[in-house]
Amino acid sequence: MSSPLASRLGTNYSAQDKEIDEIKALLVEPSQKLKRLNDEIAVMRKALDKLVEERDILSTYVDTHQALISPVRRLHLDILEAIFMACLPTHRNCVMSAQEAPVILGRICSSWRTISLKTPRLWSRLHIVEPSYPYHLPPGVYQSKVEQRLEVADAWLRRSKTCPLSISLESSYDYGMGPPFTHPVTPNAEPFLDILIPFASRWQTISLAISLSAVQTLLRLTENEVPLLKSLMINERLDNPHDISQWTLPQACILHASGLTEFSLMGRNAHSPDLPLRWSHLTALTLMGSGWGPGGSTVNPQTCRVVLDILSRCSELRACTLLVHAPLDVHLRDFVVECPFLHTFDLFCDDIPLQVADRLLSHLSLPELRDFKLRGVKLEDPQSAFSADSVLSFLTTLTQLESISVDSAIFSKPILINSLHALPPTVLHLTITNPTWRPPGREDAIFDDEVLEALATFPDRPSHIPALQEVVVHYCPKLSDEALLRFIMSRPTLKLVDIKFDRERKIDILPSLQPFTEAGLKTSITYSTLPPPQFSPWQGLPDVPLTLWGSP
Repeated sequence: MSSPLASRLGTNYSAQDKEIDEIKALLVEPSQKLKRLNDEIAVMRKALDKLVEERDILSTYVDTHQALISPVRRLHLDILEAIFMACLPTHRNCVMSAQEAPVILGRICSSWRTISLKTPRLWSRLHIVEPSYPYHLPPGVYQSKVEQRLEVADAWLRRSKTCPLSISLESSYDYGMGPPFTHPVTPNAEPFLDILIPFASRWQTISLAISLSAVQTLLRLTENEVPLLKSLMINERLDNPHDISQWTLPQACILHASGLTEFSLMGRNAHSPDLPLRWSHLTALTLMGSGWGPGGSTVNPQTCRVVLDILSRCSELRACTLLVHAPLDVHLRDFVVECPFLHTFDLFCDDIPLQVADRLLSHLSLPELRDFKLRGVKLEDPQSAFSADSVLSFLTTLTQLESISVDSAIFSKPILINSLHALPPTVLHLTITNPTWRPPGREDAIFDDEVLEALATFPDRPSHIPALQEVVVHYCPKLSDEALLRFIMSRPTLKLVDIKFDRERKIDILPSLQPFTEAGLKTSITYSTLPPPQFSPWQGLPDVPLTLWGSP
C-alpha cells in the first residue's frame, strides 16, 4: 500500500501536530479491513482446531491398533534378549547409568523392563566407582551416596542369577591426602569389596583399583572360593604414600586359583616371584610394581634376573607387560629364556633403560613376537658410548614382528637410527613417542629430520621396512615440515601418518599431500598453538569472565 509518509516510515521521525489528524484519517479504512481479516482468521482457526482434534483422535486410534501388530512385539523372547545383549558396551563393563544399556532398556516400557530384569546375562558385567568425597558437602551426604551405590551394586549383581561375572571396581583417588584436603570421612573401598565377595564363586574377570587394606581383604579368599576366576587385575593404591608394607601371601589365596590365566598387578612392592600364581597356566601377565620406597630406597626391585626367572616359568604366555628396574645384574648366567607363544611384549625400563633392555633382551628368545613396545622414563645421555648391540641383535631375530613402539629418548640418535635399520621387513606399524619434558642440560630432541630420513625410500636406496603402512610420531619439535613431506612422498604405499608437533606450523604441506590422500592415505598432522595474548580490561578483577582463562 502506498503512503504519503513513505519516506518517514521506519525512521525516528515524530509527527507534527498538523500531521496527526491526517494520519488518523489515513488509517480509518485500513484499520477496518484489518479487523475484518482478524475476524476471518479467528473463524478459520476455530475450524482448523476442530479438524486437528479429529485428526489426533483418529491418529491415536490407528497408532494404538497398529502397535498391536508391531514387528518388535512379535519378536520371540530369545531374539529380543539377543538384541538387548547387543546393546551392551563391548570394550568395558556396564556402568550404573540410565544413559546406556542395560538400565536404559528398562525405561522404554513396562514390558521391556520386565524382560531386562529377567535376563541375567544383562547384569553379569558391572563397573563400580567409589564416590569421591565432595569437600563442600557435610559427611552425611557423602555417606548417603556411598550407601546408595552399595545398594545398587548389590541389586545389580543379584539380577545376574548364576551367570559368570565381570566386575571392575574403581576406588577413590583421594587416599592419603593431607591438609588442606583432609576429609571428615576417609574414602574406603572395603565396603564395596564386601559387597562383591558374596559373589566370588561366580567371579570370572575382576579388575580392582583399591587400597592396600582392601587388597588384604581380597587375599583372604582361597582358590576354592573362586572356581571360575580367569582374569584378575589389581591396581594397588596406597592409603598413605609412605606406606610400603607388604602383602600377606598365603599359598592358598586367590592368586592360586586353578583357572587364572590372566594376571595384572600394578603398584606392588613385593618380590614378584613369591606370588603364589600358577605361572605355567598364565597366558597374559602384567607386573608394574614400583619397587621403590620413600627417599628412593629399593624395595624388592624387579631386576633382569627376577624377570627372567618369571618368564622361565610362564611357558604358555601370549601377552606380557613388565617393568624392569636397575641395578643391572652383573652375574647373569649365559642362558636364554624362550617364550614360544609370546606375541605381545610391553617392556618398561626404569633408570638407564637402554642398558637394562640390552641386558634383558640378550637373554630372551621370542620367535612369535608380533607387537613390541620399549618404554623408559630416563633420558639417555646423548654423549653415551653405549652401543646396545643386544637390542639391535634382538630386533633382527623378530621375523614375525608387525608393530613396534619406542620412546625415542631412551636412545642416543645413532642407536635409534641403527635400531630402525635393524627392524625386520615384516613391520607394518611404527610408533615413536618423544618426551614432552626434558631436564636441564638435555634440551635437544632425538627425533629429527635425520632420523625420519632413515625410514625414507629413495631410488638408489631401498627401504629397510618395505611393508610399512602406518607411522605415528608424537611430540617432535625438531622435525621439519619439509622432511615430513619428503618422507611421505618417498613412501606412496603408506596408509596412515599420524604426527603431533609440539611447535607451531611453519609450512602447510597438506595441499602437496592431496594426491596421496585421494589415493587413500589417512593423515593426522597437528601442531601446538601458543595462546594469543590476553588484553582483557577485566584482568586482575574478581569477576573476570571465564573466557579470559580459556574456559567456554
